Amino acid sequence: MPLKFRPKLDKIVELLLYLAKRRPGADKYQAVKFLYLTDREHFQRYGRPITFDDYYAMWYGPVASNALDLLHEDYWTLRRAGINSLPFKTERGYVKFKSGKDTETVFIRAPLRAVNDSIFSKSDIEVFDEIIEKYGDASFDELFEMTHKHPAYLNAWNNKPEGQKRAPMAYDDMIEDEVRRKSLVADLAAVSAKM
Repeated sequence: MPLKFRPKLDKIVELLLYLAKRRPGADKYQAVKFLYLTDREHFQRYGRPITFDDYYAMWYGPVASNALDLLHEDYWTLRRAGINSLPFKTERGYVKFKSGKDTETVFIRAPLRAVNDSIFSKSDIEVFDEIIEKYGDASFDELFEMTHKHPAYLNAWNNKPEGQKRAPMAYDDMIEDEVRRKSLVADLAAVSAKM
């Protein structure tokens, strides 16, 4: 039985706000990849993700679904997060993919308030900072190429039902070391839905 967590919308909002502070100008594609890479890395190292977001394999790679809904200012997701609006400025614009096609996106701009970093552990911010440092200047195409090789993405995408545009990704598949994965899944299986 795959691990299923409850997304931590407060942490997702605060990490996006932190991104607005650390890397203003990031677009929604970069943002959802940074969160995926951060959750994946933190889960591998410490046995728990940070955001617990629901991840989906889509054509352009792994997507943190609640984070994307927040960036689109989806009314119901904002409401579930307990906010009326995002705590950072956004701007609609276009990015050019390797196909040369301009695609509409949302850019994260300036923060509108301080980050509530009391909800993060030291390791949460440490790993997110590492990901921003390592991939902060990566283009859509670079993030696309890299994340499309990850087993968690490949397992979901290659097994999606015919005709579907997305498939749920399993946190289990984010742990690439098989022995560690089995141990972690055994430890977390009974409690993951309550985390």
